[in-house]
Amino acid sequence: MAGETNRIEVDEQALAGYQTGAGQLAQDVRTVGTSTLSGVDALPDDVFGKLGAEVGLSGAFRTAAQAQLDGVKAVADGIAALAHSVGTGLAGYQEDEAQSAVNLRQAGQVS
Repeated sequence: MAGETNRIEVDEQALAGYQTGAGQLAQDVRTVGTSTLSGVDALPDDVFGKLGAEVGLSGAFRTAAQAQLDGVKAVADGIAALAHSVGTGLAGYQEDEAQSAVNLRQAGQVS
C-alpha cells in the first residue's frame, strides 16, 4: 500500500527482562548443577567394590560424572552468552534510535 514502510518493532522492556532473567537463570543452572553434582567425580577406586575397581567401573563413573559437570557448565555458559547478546543488541538498538532522533531534529532545523 502507498505510504507504508517496512518497520521493525522492538519491545525494549521484553528484551531487558529477558537479559536479566536469562542472566539469573544461567547463574541458577551453574549453582544448582554444580552443587548437586559436587563430589561425584571424586569417587575412590574401590567405591563399587573390588570387582568394580578391577573392571574400571569407578573410573567410568567419574568420567560420566565429569561429562555431566561439563554439560551443566556449557549450558550455563550458553544461557549467559545469549543474555549478553540480547543486552548488546538492545543497547545497539537504543543507540541507533537515539541517533535517528538527533538526525531528524537536525534535519528539521536545516532550511
